[in-house]
Amino acid sequence: MKALGILGSPRKYGNASKMLDAALGELENRGFETEKVYLQSKKINYCIGCGTCLAKGKCVQRDDMDELKTMVEESDVIILASPVYYLNVTAQMKTFIDRMLPYGHRPTLRGKYGGSIVVYAGVGRPEEVAEYLNRVLKAWGVVPVGYAIGFGVIPGDVGDKYISKAQELGDKIANAFEKKLKAEVTEEDIELQKQLLTLIKNYGELMKADYEFWKEKGML
Repeated sequence: MKALGILGSPRKYGNASKMLDAALGELENRGFETEKVYLQSKKINYCIGCGTCLAKGKCVQRDDMDELKTMVEESDVIILASPVYYLNVTAQMKTFIDRMLPYGHRPTLRGKYGGSIVVYAGVGRPEEVAEYLNRVLKAWGVVPVGYAIGFGVIPGDVGDKYISKAQELGDKIANAFEKKLKAEVTEEDIELQKQLLTLIKNYGELMKADYEFWKEKGML
């Protein structure tokens, strides 16, 4: 069993990092082999919007995303962690998510579980950011179990009650993994899938990899 924590903070030892460590520590206590990735230290180019990943199945760019995609695919648990920067996730996390586009068009990470960790300094709506990260996970096929919100201004000063919340998230994810819980299907999920399938059906020649994926599932 493998659990992967993906940190979007530019601070290696900041508050989001501390909370992610707490969640991964709880998963380690439950028998998971854990690993933490610092997106700041990786070379991740911006998505250039060429659509090759949707047409041919692979990105044309060669950078550290090749390694990260392998790590994601080989993990049973995925946790996304980010501080709130200007009302949303950091640039590092958003760039990573943009490059994961084919996993949203072809949700191939089914059978995996995850959650999100968000830290803010008192401005913004951190719950909305956490829900966004969980919607991203769900688009990839991951079952999002929940999220943990933390508060901190000075790097590293996130309080014990927030560390406990992160530990609770790790425990909740481990329980969901053991029980093989299914994701709740919402009206939003149904509508988003309907929109995606309509797009792929209308532009099948441009999105051949997507088209073949869903055609094989009998959805087109």
